[in-house]
Amino acid sequence: MKFLPILIIGLFFSSMAMSNECTIDLNYDIRVSSEFLEVSDKDGVVYEIRQGGDLTVKGAPVDLSEQQKELTEEYAGEVAAMVPQWINLVSNALTVAEEAIRVAFSAAFGDNSAAVEKSTQALSMAREKFEKSSSADGGVYTIKVNSLTDVDGAFDEDFSEEIEDIVMASVGSLFVELGKVLISSDEDFEQSMKAFGERMDRMGEELETMGDELEKTASQLCDDMERARALEDELGEQIPQLKAYRLFDS
Repeated sequence: MKFLPILIIGLFFSSMAMSNECTIDLNYDIRVSSEFLEVSDKDGVVYEIRQGGDLTVKGAPVDLSEQQKELTEEYAGEVAAMVPQWINLVSNALTVAEEAIRVAFSAAFGDNSAAVEKSTQALSMAREKFEKSSSADGGVYTIKVNSLTDVDGAFDEDFSEEIEDIVMASVGSLFVELGKVLISSDEDFEQSMKAFGERMDRMGEELETMGDELEKTASQLCDDMERARALEDELGEQIPQLKAYRLFDS
């Protein structure tokens, strides 16, 4: 039964992380709305793009051609469109994970089991961690530099270990249950094993569904990031003042 924690953790994180080609590494904090893009570090605003493509770097206005203004405005618009989707996608992924793990663990270990209770607590902590580093207020969206290092950034090593510990502990209770039916009648044993198998099947189905949903959200986020990175590359080539201030790692 040691495959159970591996199966759960593997499905969950493979869907969220996808591959090394899809990383979200922020170098600066982002504050964005339909009217501006503000990029900051711990010392303050690094650069700001306003409607119309007006650019300031370290507080100093930068003279731009009309073509450059169009490019800065396009880039700011792309980020402005991406950030709320980013926040929503991660929030939705958390919701899917919460429901899928709750149902799967309920099917495997029972509604009132420690696995259900502790996994719910672990996921609540993951959501709280993400919400502390991102916000949406009156159309202004904020994401802190350390909010995510990749698509599964809301789920750290502690979360992974917590879920694995929960499952391993709960598997022990399953062996106790099996031990009880082994000393019962053959008919009871057959019925119990059938019920156990059905519970495991339901758990596998829930995990598969969870993985599919998370992969869709991760794929959407990866597409957004590729567009933003491509625009940022062009921005650095066209406007030298911005080349040293990459928002996204390449």
